[in-house]
Amino acid sequence: MSIFFLSVFELEPPTFVKKIENVTALAGDSVTLQAVVKGSEPISVTWMKGKDIIKDDNNVRVTFDHGLATLQITGVQLSSGGKYTCVAENDAGSQSCFGELAVKGQWRSAVVPAVSHLRGEEISFCTPELKTKWFKDGKTLPASKKYRISFKNNIAQLNPVALLCAQQSQKHNSTPVLLMCSFLSFFSLPTDHVLPASTVHFKGMFKGTTPLTVKWFKGDTELLTGGSCYIMTEALTSYLELYAVKPSDSGKYTCKVSNVAGSVTCSANLFVKEPAAFKEKLEPTHLVKKGGYAELACEVTGTPEIKITWFKDDRELKESDKYRISFTKSLAILHVSEVDTEDSGEYICKAENDAGKDICSSVVTVKESPYFSKEFQSMEVLKDSDVVLECEVLGTPPFEVFWVKDDKPVRSSKKHRISIEKSLISLHVFRFDASDVGEYECRVTNDVGSCLCRSEVTLKEPPQFLKKIENISSLRGGTVVFQAAIKGSLPITVSWLKDNDEVIEDNNIKMTFVNNVATLMVRSIELKHDGKYFCQAKNEAGIQRCSALLTVKGWSYPEGLQ
Repeated sequence: MSIFFLSVFELEPPTFVKKIENVTALAGDSVTLQAVVKGSEPISVTWMKGKDIIKDDNNVRVTFDHGLATLQITGVQLSSGGKYTCVAENDAGSQSCFGELAVKGQWRSAVVPAVSHLRGEEISFCTPELKTKWFKDGKTLPASKKYRISFKNNIAQLNPVALLCAQQSQKHNSTPVLLMCSFLSFFSLPTDHVLPASTVHFKGMFKGTTPLTVKWFKGDTELLTGGSCYIMTEALTSYLELYAVKPSDSGKYTCKVSNVAGSVTCSANLFVKEPAAFKEKLEPTHLVKKGGYAELACEVTGTPEIKITWFKDDRELKESDKYRISFTKSLAILHVSEVDTEDSGEYICKAENDAGKDICSSVVTVKESPYFSKEFQSMEVLKDSDVVLECEVLGTPPFEVFWVKDDKPVRSSKKHRISIEKSLISLHVFRFDASDVGEYECRVTNDVGSCLCRSEVTLKEPPQFLKKIENISSLRGGTVVFQAAIKGSLPITVSWLKDNDEVIEDNNIKMTFVNNVATLMVRSIELKHDGKYFCQAKNEAGIQRCSALLTVKGWSYPEGLQ
């Protein structure tokens, strides 16, 4: 008859533990949208913008790892804004969550910095068609004979002829001043990602009435020529060069141009990629017990995307039942399950990105706990004999061996000798006597475990009569029984003697030794049976005797009268 068992497992539909958050970004920025999903595996995740499914390309990357669904967009544009949907599905159902991406565009000022990645490589920035307006005391100034307004080659000019001429004539007796101006809104140049050790160029171009004062800033700190920074200003152009840039050089760089009529600024963001590096390296060594697991963890810093690769003795490791590999929130982990001695070796973690790479390593040693393949047993030994307690131990050496008798340590001496030869461990006890009787224990340890065996060792006990045979009188033709109770170490041999001659069994004489009781039975007693009987007990430890008399009484009838 066949019996079938049906197991039913309830599947858990996908659930968003963390939903997409609304994000606001500037044009050119990189944006990451994330959601955390739980539910029964396998789970598939799809990203959508509107009704369109989003797929990986040069600017978009979609990943789903350990419940974390991620959408990364590099260099967002105004058209990137909108509603994004993350759909998670498994066999139990599907679930969706939504988030908004708002992209803001900004105009730039009249000072236009140009940024390049490497020396000799230029980057161009294009601006949309611009319209300008001029205001005085909150009121729009239209073009007229009084106000000459022009916008050419991205330069906005206002020439208030009458007013300026009058003011300047009083002070300088000069021609009208050409005002520098800022546009109604500013355009933030795209963040520029450059590699460490690159040379970065900023170029600012401007127009205005001289004299002009040009200053460069990183954040609120003014930059001056020196070290890895060089500034050069010509008539209507200023250059800022940064040599061998480092991640610490990342920040907002501003060019400020001023004259008596006012000032304008323009800024650009510089982002120097941080090379992949280990903030917390692997522990130099790991000791693991055979059959257990090893977990190697290290913390990585650097500019995403960072690639993590694991090696064992220069062989790349791949995700499998044996190796579980993860890299989440800068923590790289390698989990090795059910380790065996062949899993010992050097494990290397390699972290790399566009800006650089770093490695760290750990030596993993897998050891097997000691165990006895052969143990010594309890025994009885003869007094003054040399006794050897021997056992065989397997596992990963080196071992530490401890001998104990009745909870007191035993050390090598004239009385004891401890020896270890490969897997054989022994304790020799010389001229064993009553003081050596007791419980002996051998404990073997290594770095990952221990084992123990113990047994009693006693002296062999010579035979001793607990009950001796007694004198007996009997008439001829009767039956007599001699009995003695004996104790001592087995095996014990019992024999009977009469007047120093060994008693031999026959039809009328029977001898037994059962349950430590020795018995001699004599039937059909005759005069020849009269005499002294001995019961003799013997074992390896000694020999003992006890004796009794058998007296036979009565007359025998003459032949023919019976």
